Amino acid sequence: MNEECSLLSLQVMKKILVIEDDELVRDSVSLSLESAGYDVMEAVTCEEGLQNNKHVGVAAIISDVVSLENEGGELLRRFCLQSPDIPLITLMGTLSYAGKTSATSQAAMPMSPHILHKPFTLDELLATVQGALAR
Repeated sequence: MNEECSLLSLQVMKKILVIEDDELVRDSVSLSLESAGYDVMEAVTCEEGLQNNKHVGVAAIISDVVSLENEGGELLRRFCLQSPDIPLITLMGTLSYAGKTSATSQAAMPMSPHILHKPFTLDELLATVQGALAR
C-alpha cells in the first residue's frame, strides 16, 4: 500500500497544467515538458484548466498572462490563494507589452514569483519549472 501511495505522489508531483490561448506556444511548452518527463494537461482558458484540475491534481500551473487578464484569471487567482502549495508560473509576452504591464499583470506578479518572458529557451522553461517545484 505504501508503494502505491509513493507512486501516486510521484505522478502528481510531475503533472503540470499549461494554460495558454496561443496553440503554437501551448503545444511547444507541452511537448518540451513531456520530453523532460513531465505529464502535461493543456487548457486554452483558466476556467477550462481549473475545471480539468478538479478531476486530476497538478504540481504546478503555467499560465499566459493574457489568460490571467481575462475573466477566468480571477478564478485562477482564487485557486492559487486557496492552494498556495501549487506554484504558478506566468508566461509574459515581452513584445506585446513593450516594457509596460497592465494593472492586472502587475497584480498577478506578486502571486507568481516565477515569470518567463517570451521567447524563452527550453533550458529556461525547465529551470523555472524545477525551481517552482522545489520550493
